[in-house]
Amino acid sequence: MYKTSKDRRFQKNKRELRRAFIDLCIEQGYQSITISSLTERADLNRMTFYSHYDTIEDVFQEFVDDMTSEIAARIADEKEFTIDGFIAILNSVMYREIDFFRYVAKAGSRADFKTAFKDAIGQLIHIDMKKNPSLTKQQQLILCDLDAVCIAYSYLDWLAGDYGEDTTLDEVMSITKDLMKDHLPWVTYSNYSTS
Repeated sequence: MYKTSKDRRFQKNKRELRRAFIDLCIEQGYQSITISSLTERADLNRMTFYSHYDTIEDVFQEFVDDMTSEIAARIADEKEFTIDGFIAILNSVMYREIDFFRYVAKAGSRADFKTAFKDAIGQLIHIDMKKNPSLTKQQQLILCDLDAVCIAYSYLDWLAGDYGEDTTLDEVMSITKDLMKDHLPWVTYSNYSTS
């Protein structure tokens, strides 16, 4: 579990620990990170780490939660849902830490990273039953999951280089949107909350 506080020093320490976590993942791989290596890189002590987190996994979970919250906040500023707007928001957040996301996409043994990415996208979308009342609750849930998997794995496979070095993210997401077009009119933003 991770702790929260509005204290400026607390926030600064968290930023340092997260930056160290991301850098170490990219440089050495997730499995090699220890609390000692993390605190050494962040130039903090172990007690400071434990005042913020219980485990190294908590640093990653907070990263995912913060990313999802940021996307949700930006979505809330949108006047209406469009898949293009949604993808643009996802792109801008991803590009900020593109090397980390490339590591996640290429680290085959880190399936939990990929699942967390898919789940974060899944928390942000849902199927609008008013636009298609013929869908059962089960169909709605499955369709949401299919959309989240399709979007998330399009990103992850592009990041891993599976579509070729010359393929741009715009091309991949355009193809993804075309393939999803039959049910995209039913997709809307969820009222996501981290509480």
